[in-house]
Amino acid sequence: MYSDDAEVFAWIRDGAPPGKLCLEAQVMDWADDVAYSVHDLEDGLQAGLITLGALRDASERKEVAGITATGYCAPGSATVDELGEIFADLLTLPCWPTGFDGGLESLAALKNLTSELIGRFCRSAQEATLAAQLPASGASGSWQAARSGRLSRYAADLIVPRRQRLECALLKGVTARYVMSRAGAAASQARERELIAELAAAVDSGTPATLDLVFRPGWDAAGTDTARRRVVVDQIASLTDTSAIAWHRRLCG
Repeated sequence: MYSDDAEVFAWIRDGAPPGKLCLEAQVMDWADDVAYSVHDLEDGLQAGLITLGALRDASERKEVAGITATGYCAPGSATVDELGEIFADLLTLPCWPTGFDGGLESLAALKNLTSELIGRFCRSAQEATLAAQLPASGASGSWQAARSGRLSRYAADLIVPRRQRLECALLKGVTARYVMSRAGAAASQARERELIAELAAAVDSGTPATLDLVFRPGWDAAGTDTARRRVVVDQIASLTDTSAIAWHRRLCG
């Protein structure tokens, strides 16, 4: 957190129970988990780094389960055998394509898989959260039935079923196994870090001319070097991978 955000942060947390996230923050955290795990799977399949054949291989699933148990689960919260069984069950869902060849039908099937997995993870959390808030005698699982309660801030918690948390963790394990650990990945990441550092230095040295117009008022209003450096960081953070490479080529040669 930037020091100049401290006052606003304290205002937001004023009166909050110590160490407790509000419901909205819990939803955001789960949404991030779902989005990254599912879309990384989609990207890996589309790039050919992840194959459906590998996922259906029992020995490969065990490898993924091991990575998941050590890297994406709390210590002792799930065994490799349990994760392997959950992974095998997840792959029996009818939304999984039978193959992927990059054609139109394959792309459509992949988009359907993405949609179904996101829906599965979000729906399970919604239903469990509502069930925890509604009276047992009248729980219908609908938002309308929950309107008499207060599902916001610190009056409620997001409930994500354990199985769906583990399924989501397994998708992270898949990406770690086939994308992040592939040959050359570490060198590629190192070069990306180098590119960002070079680009930030180039933008910083050319300010304010090197900033997009939307960031120049912030630069003009900044009263310290630290505040001006934050504007540069915000500029870099606003770029996509493609635009960052284009900017680097233009500013760094």
